[in-house]
Amino acid sequence: MTALLGMPDDERKRIVGDFLDHVFDGLDVDPAFVARMRCAAPELPDDPSPEQLDAWIELAELVHDAGFRARIRRMSEESAAAGPASVEMQAAATLVAERAGAALSDGVAPGSPEAEAVVAEILAAFGDTDRRALAERLAAGTDARAERYWQLLATINGWPPVPATVPAWEWSIAALRYRT
Repeated sequence: MTALLGMPDDERKRIVGDFLDHVFDGLDVDPAFVARMRCAAPELPDDPSPEQLDAWIELAELVHDAGFRARIRRMSEESAAAGPASVEMQAAATLVAERAGAALSDGVAPGSPEAEAVVAEILAAFGDTDRRALAERLAAGTDARAERYWQLLATINGWPPVPATVPAWEWSIAALRYRT
């Protein structure tokens, strides 16, 4: 822990850089996207708060975790195969976060009649009619640890907090699978 905290900033960036090298190596990924990912490196301030120190330690552990690295690599491979996200896909993702998030907050069960209205919106937003296939696609790209990565970077760098949307995605996946 002391070694992690005493590292120079460029060494901390190298740790995340090595992780990103592993994630993107050999993939046909939009270079601008990779550049944005590399710019989002941890920059621990000279006088970090205890929360920032804890976040840095957790981030370092996360990017060294073999399971996390493998999962993010698989997600990157699938994303590269699918091509860049369209405006429609980004709108569909926003719909999931908002509508499924609201359903989850309201206590709507994934298999309930109320959930079916949200499922219909999600299917339409993704331009899909195959519930099972969409559920599997969404599950392949949903991982709470990936969201946690961004939350930790936000804490370290003093950015606005990253809201948790994974529970909304998980609710959507469960609702899509309910009647499949």
